[in-house]
Amino acid sequence: MAPSRQLRPKPLFDEPSLRTFLFNHGVKDVHMGKIWKYMLANPTSPLDQIPSLPEKIRQPLKEEFVFCTSTLVESIKSEIDGTIKMLIRLQDGGEVEAVLIHHSGEAQHPDQAQADRCGERDTLCVSSQVGCRLGCTFCATGTMGLQGNLWAGEIQEQLIHARSMRGVQNIVFMGMGEPLENFNGVVSSIRGLADPQRFGMAPSSITVSTVGIVENMRKLMVELPKVKLALSLHAPNQALRETLLPVAQKYKIEELMEVIDDYAVANSSDGKRKGMVMVSYVLIEGVNDSDDCAMELRDLVKNRAVIVNLIPYNPFEGNVHDYHEPSAERVDAFLQILVKADIRVFERRHHGRDIGAACGQLAKLSAQPALDIENCSGKLAKERMKIGEEGSMTIKDLPQKKSVAAHPLVAALECTEAGDENDLAQAADAQQRKRWLISASVVALAAGAATLVLLRRKAARSACR
Repeated sequence: MAPSRQLRPKPLFDEPSLRTFLFNHGVKDVHMGKIWKYMLANPTSPLDQIPSLPEKIRQPLKEEFVFCTSTLVESIKSEIDGTIKMLIRLQDGGEVEAVLIHHSGEAQHPDQAQADRCGERDTLCVSSQVGCRLGCTFCATGTMGLQGNLWAGEIQEQLIHARSMRGVQNIVFMGMGEPLENFNGVVSSIRGLADPQRFGMAPSSITVSTVGIVENMRKLMVELPKVKLALSLHAPNQALRETLLPVAQKYKIEELMEVIDDYAVANSSDGKRKGMVMVSYVLIEGVNDSDDCAMELRDLVKNRAVIVNLIPYNPFEGNVHDYHEPSAERVDAFLQILVKADIRVFERRHHGRDIGAACGQLAKLSAQPALDIENCSGKLAKERMKIGEEGSMTIKDLPQKKSVAAHPLVAALECTEAGDENDLAQAADAQQRKRWLISASVVALAAGAATLVLLRRKAARSACR
């Protein structure tokens, strides 16, 4: 159970709160649309000055609600690709971060494959909780514990802050927290984001990522069938997954695969995505990156409607598990096993790597370069090996050249990233949406707990050998 968070004044775009307010004052909820539409067009207007409102609610509305409860404290823009990292302070003093991911729209493939479907665009990665209770061992956010769920209105306010700087075409729930542990807040926020009288985002431009809260995955499929789904898997078998994601002790891999299959059937008539789910897999040296693990993963997802997103592990300060990023050769070998099985697979490309806007790097704003967990530009790992050999190079020195993909399944991936609804299933070489595992303040885990996890991981590691 998440700690309760009380807000006063309340977020104007929090539909449950505004609906209750109107009901308590004997006013029809048809006025909600008028309120939202007017205030989005006139954000500095006092709430009691909204036209056509019943006189009896003007002063109470002004006293009980505010246009925006949160504050954009600071933002940093990447000099490499224009990605913006935002630090947002909540009304009660908590802080979350959101990332406005910039896609240049350039086709990286030398033959300009998929160039006709590339386009300059921006994807907003939003947080759904302050902290997280799930304790995934490769994620800094999991060391924080859960401080509380965001209100639906607070989630929507992240879009307000982002739009003050740039237009937003897609939204991914891949920031701080597990979205499906804040199910009601996330569902309400998505309805607001897609509401024509509020933000007018297409439901198919919104992606929700989860570690696998099975019952809520199924509920989401029913309540928001047009919203896209992503699964954080990170291991090819149950024993190993339990050492990396403690929540896996409750939700078994077999259950997750059943949900993926059901999702594919339910969305098989959608010509743009064909029920495909992005499966994210963080590669950790000596833990889940062996050929045996790759073959297990191949057997697990083959003939399923998935796109596998390989993410080389990004070390972060304070991690007590002694994890390391695998070599470029190892990443390439893992990827090739999946490619040869005709599985759609790609490595995550960089966004905002010079401002620490990647997994495990959102604990605090910093302009210092940091290696990104998504350290690939839609190309085979061997094509970036020379970068790793130049130890004196800085992030800004890294070449931004176009690359050659050696197989049609990994070609021209620059064009198809987070939230691009038109690219998901149009070709075998399509890249799935941007996966963001945004982390918060790094807090070291207790040594005793860390030792227990290490022992369990060591015992389970044999499952991939």
